[in-house]
Amino acid sequence: MILGEGTSDVRTSVDPTAVYCPSHERIAASGVTAFIEALRGHTGEALQDYAALHAFSVREFRTFWRLFVEWARGLDYAGELEPVCVGDVCEHAEFFPRVELNYADNLLNFNVAPATAPALTARHADGSQTRLTRKELRERVARLAAALEQNGLRRGDRVAAVMRNDERAIIVALAVTAIGATLSTAAPEMGGDGLVNRFGQLSPKWLFAHVSLPNASNGKILSEGIAQLASSVESLERLIVLEDGLDVPCRLRVDSYSGLMEGGDGDAFVWRRFPFNHPLFIMFSSGTTGKPKCIVHGAGGSLVEHLKEHRLHSDLGPQDKLYFHTSCSWMMWNWQLSALASGVEIVVYDGPISSADTLWQMVADERVTVFGTSPAYLQMSSETGIEPGRQFDLSALRALMSTGAVLFDAQFRWVLEHVKPLQIQSISGGTDILGCFVLGNPNLPVWLGEAQCRSLGLDVQAWDAGGPVADVGELVCANPFPSRPLGFFGDADGSRFHAAYFGANPGVWTHGDQIEFSRHGGARLHGRSDGVLNVHGVKVGPGEIYRVLSDVGGIREAVVVERRTRENDDARAYDRRIVLFVVLEEGVMLTGALIARIRYELVHRNSRAHVPDVILPVDALPVTHSGKLSDSAVRSAVNGLPVGNTAALRNPECLDAIRNHPGLSVDPPGARPNESPWAGETAGDAGETLEVCLTRVWERLFGFAPISCGDNFFDLGGDSLLGTALAAEVSHATGHKMTLAMLLAAPTIAELAARIQGATGDAPSRILLPIRDGTGVPIFWVHSLAGTVIECRRVINAMKTARPIYGLHAKGLDGDEEPLDCVRKMAECYIRELRSIQPHGPYTLIGYSFGGLVAYEMARQLHRSGEPIGLLCLLDTHVHDRCLPWQDRLQYQTRYAARQWRMFREVSPAQRSRFILRKLAGAADKIRLRLGRAAHQPMPEHAHMPVALMRMREAMRVAMTTYRLPRYDGGPVNFVRSALTVGDLCDPLPAWRRVARGGFEIWKAGGSHVEMILGRNAEPLAATLDRVLLDASAGRSGDLDFGAMPQGGVNA
Repeated sequence: MILGEGTSDVRTSVDPTAVYCPSHERIAASGVTAFIEALRGHTGEALQDYAALHAFSVREFRTFWRLFVEWARGLDYAGELEPVCVGDVCEHAEFFPRVELNYADNLLNFNVAPATAPALTARHADGSQTRLTRKELRERVARLAAALEQNGLRRGDRVAAVMRNDERAIIVALAVTAIGATLSTAAPEMGGDGLVNRFGQLSPKWLFAHVSLPNASNGKILSEGIAQLASSVESLERLIVLEDGLDVPCRLRVDSYSGLMEGGDGDAFVWRRFPFNHPLFIMFSSGTTGKPKCIVHGAGGSLVEHLKEHRLHSDLGPQDKLYFHTSCSWMMWNWQLSALASGVEIVVYDGPISSADTLWQMVADERVTVFGTSPAYLQMSSETGIEPGRQFDLSALRALMSTGAVLFDAQFRWVLEHVKPLQIQSISGGTDILGCFVLGNPNLPVWLGEAQCRSLGLDVQAWDAGGPVADVGELVCANPFPSRPLGFFGDADGSRFHAAYFGANPGVWTHGDQIEFSRHGGARLHGRSDGVLNVHGVKVGPGEIYRVLSDVGGIREAVVVERRTRENDDARAYDRRIVLFVVLEEGVMLTGALIARIRYELVHRNSRAHVPDVILPVDALPVTHSGKLSDSAVRSAVNGLPVGNTAALRNPECLDAIRNHPGLSVDPPGARPNESPWAGETAGDAGETLEVCLTRVWERLFGFAPISCGDNFFDLGGDSLLGTALAAEVSHATGHKMTLAMLLAAPTIAELAARIQGATGDAPSRILLPIRDGTGVPIFWVHSLAGTVIECRRVINAMKTARPIYGLHAKGLDGDEEPLDCVRKMAECYIRELRSIQPHGPYTLIGYSFGGLVAYEMARQLHRSGEPIGLLCLLDTHVHDRCLPWQDRLQYQTRYAARQWRMFREVSPAQRSRFILRKLAGAADKIRLRLGRAAHQPMPEHAHMPVALMRMREAMRVAMTTYRLPRYDGGPVNFVRSALTVGDLCDPLPAWRRVARGGFEIWKAGGSHVEMILGRNAEPLAATLDRVLLDASAGRSGDLDFGAMPQGGVNA
């Protein structure tokens, strides 16, 4: 969109897939537009769209922050803006060292809004209300601040406050910060242990508190939490009671809020300025893994960051009324407080949510323009069936903000359909920075499930393996920013602060969230990094699972975690089960049909790796006092570990049900594939009897019931490993031989029963299997170490080519034959098979992973026999380091030795002898493999497989080690490389370039070696392969025609 005459020419994209686009007039009047125009005048930069503005803000971050401070109307400070930032590394950079200001004074001055403008509306649980103008609020703050100084509170003192979200909480916060003391807050709902764990670390002198229990019927004056805090924290000297008329028994000196206000002389109070980096707030992490971290935030950094977020990203100003549903335990309370500095009227509420429409009613009654809430409240609203847009007058509401958890696509749709079409700002950052990394923008469209943009001035990126990635990665900020905390309280040498945010990527803020960015600059959050699941080498973000579950009816909440199945510290991916706990809506049962639907949706919208091993119902999941689900507490419970700090949880009692859930003792799907309860039983020949028997086998292996005869094995999350177990069990249970070839052709119980009953002695090839019908020259796809092409089905099915596709499966996969342990012999065997379909070339060969080695050798042998090769495509095929040119091999061996040395040094002294023995055993097996013999110890991920499958995979391990990669003089080798490299494997490209004498072309794929064929990466990879095929057919990778069969045709 281009703004018209008389307005800015700032451009913003209009996309038909966007669910909301700002109007022409809205963009013209926005703070972002005004700021861009000011920047142009100062810098001469074109800055024609937000992408250009953001790029400038991180490239020239010093200029950006200086000009923003100068532009921000009403910001009062003293001193010099230069230097803007001392240092270029985020961990140690210091902003505006020569500037002084007063945080509270900036929130309450009359430069941005007049004295008569409304500043604060407090709504109370009893229905009463308090309304204050800016002048009235400033006067009350000055009066209390004067009284605090008169009673000995000084700059630098630490103050604890346990408060309900009312007008007195606002006044206390502003008065304490006005005199230069440092404030830490919590909500009264937090238990005594939680309060002591937080405030006990700070040694505060003063405690402000709402001491009574609201609506208490037991006559208690002093809540147990406040009583425990007052008696346990020895540094406390005074308790300021925020309620009126209470006589509180306590060891501390007790004063009342009202008494202090009566004695304060507001006219005499001096609004002193303090250094830009003067400690303002000490915030707390959730504390679910131990004592909460005490995060110290500076006054200037917090204020400037909030001004930027409010005035630019949120477009807030004196015309707005902001209500964010929060408590004094959550950073959003501090964030909303700072909105006063933009002239905004803020609304606070100290009552409960008595029904799903409580907050919508208040938003309507108060004519709120910007409403901040959480996905949990939106979910509750949706479940109860209310329609706020129809039931209430929301005409004043122009934007909705959501944070605290991932806001899923379904919740975006619900807001747009049942509230009103408006800007939805999914914002995300954290207590750690007291601000946002990704958030809204008044000039940009809104897309389902996305935060609109990166925060200005913050170089937010997705990283993996120490560098940027185009897919899901670790959320990092690569440049300094003002709201970076000053450190942790009590962390004198900064070591804990460094370990928390800079240990993983030195010099770069690493936040601990998983994030990805869309083509239009929006962001999707995928949950915490410490919650990332490792499913047989595939990294799965829990957010990818939750996003799908949000569209499955009947599920209220969910948490997915790993559970270790071996009690040791070095358990690998094969030792783990993925457990999904679900809280269901009232009246909903976790039936087989619901489990099947969950599995189906996860497979089709993500991948097989996203399907949990076990799905279990629970009544409740643990939440923190700020209302966030605690997956770390669930993870500890299911693994039999103590939960770090139950005081940080609102409902720790639910952990017992999770820890002792009977479903955790049930074997996961395919857990004991070599043991069959049906051994010796044989089903009759009647189709119905066979279907019943097959159903029992499927239900045991998948771990849930019932499974219908029409359910597809692959749709339920079946893979090659489970398929092998299924084949063995069915053979035992029915007396009929079942192969994986049958499962590929007949993936439902009904189809499989018919196929087994109709099988004859003349079985088709077990090696060459039709995967997809078509016309023209066939494509032959060679298996990986899995032995089958089942894992590549999603890529194959997504390809647009009309040509038939055949899969080459490993000999010995079904356990009836000896597996081959030589690449050359495999190639010979597979060539005989493919010639039964296509006697002569041109041949099209594709091989994934290990299959690429076999496909390469097949191409060599066919080329040497005079057959043309139309296309040879290797999908991220690695080689043994012996195949590298000597310089590359030397570099690899040097890096490998250094990595092993680092690992040795990181091992505790008590474990080093074990480490050495393990490495010696590994070295002996490497020698055996090079001599063409099987290793004594199978690869860890092979150890728990069925015997036949383990033997086959170990044979391929020998084959890969002994293959020396001879030269190939045929046409070009097409190599599709994954975006993420595998740590311990060498870079294969130098080896392939050396032997591919007919040319070597590189194509790129998303994800890691394993992830490139799964989930969101499957379709792009399929599109790449279609392009490779098209290039080959057009002669760009050869001069052969693939539109018709060569002479001799294809054998049926």
